[in-house]
Amino acid sequence: MALDTARAVATLRGLTAKFDAGADAAQPYYPNLCTIVPSNGSDEQYGWLGSMPGMQEWLGDRQFKSLRSGNFTLANKKWESSIAIEKDDIEDDRLGMYGPVLEHLGQEAALHPDELLLSAIEAGESTACFDGQYFFDTDHTWGDSGTQDNDLTYAAASGTTPTTDEFKGAYRAAVTALLGFKNDQGKLLNRPTVTRLSGLTVVVPLALRATAYDSVESQILSNSTNVVIDRPEIVCLPGLASAAKFYVFNTGARLRPFVFQARTPLSRQMKGLDDSEFKSVKFMTDARYNLGYLAWWNA
Repeated sequence: MALDTARAVATLRGLTAKFDAGADAAQPYYPNLCTIVPSNGSDEQYGWLGSMPGMQEWLGDRQFKSLRSGNFTLANKKWESSIAIEKDDIEDDRLGMYGPVLEHLGQEAALHPDELLLSAIEAGESTACFDGQYFFDTDHTWGDSGTQDNDLTYAAASGTTPTTDEFKGAYRAAVTALLGFKNDQGKLLNRPTVTRLSGLTVVVPLALRATAYDSVESQILSNSTNVVIDRPEIVCLPGLASAAKFYVFNTGARLRPFVFQARTPLSRQMKGLDDSEFKSVKFMTDARYNLGYLAWWNA
């Protein structure tokens, strides 16, 4: 006999509410590092226009310049998660165990883009972005920018484990590099003046979390007053594999380092409640989106 009682329907609605509550309560981090781009197709093409040419003295005829462009395509992907709920458990009113499961499922679904972000960060030294170079690379070049390096190294006496002074020195070197990057016209991206920067984020693995906070937040460092000109937000991503790498991102710029391409928002449905052929009710959730590289000069 198919299970279609009013009590069962009400119970399943309660479980759906648990899923929604889990998804709503989740606080994904990816919007902090990603430019959010709505998508209306299977993929999106990003036409990069070079920076506007600067002013020059008008001598003779006007000098018309073409904007330099580049393109890359980011394809949307479809993601899903599904579980089966036994009809006997519904009939016997034993659904207490499913509530936390569906709530956790909603949370996991909402946080999945963070997993894509983590993977993108870790693959940045081996995955190309729009200019054909790896996202983190030593030889980015476009137009008249010259060769630029956003894959920096900094010596640590131990080889891999930095002291607080070494961490602070590496952070300062990264900020200096960010401020010195040029556009395809050969002009500084950060101009005409620089004051204290806001929107800087330092992303660290678990092994460097304490060192990062000691370096940036301590009032005294190596028996001297600790002056941090551009105080960043420190974020720990425990999933980062290397204990010898950290990342500095400029999130205060017009374009953030990564792009989140939003095609179809998270949805959920149930199926099979009134189908006597199957012993379980199917709970299904899915969405379409993707995450990729955008502005390497802000990383």
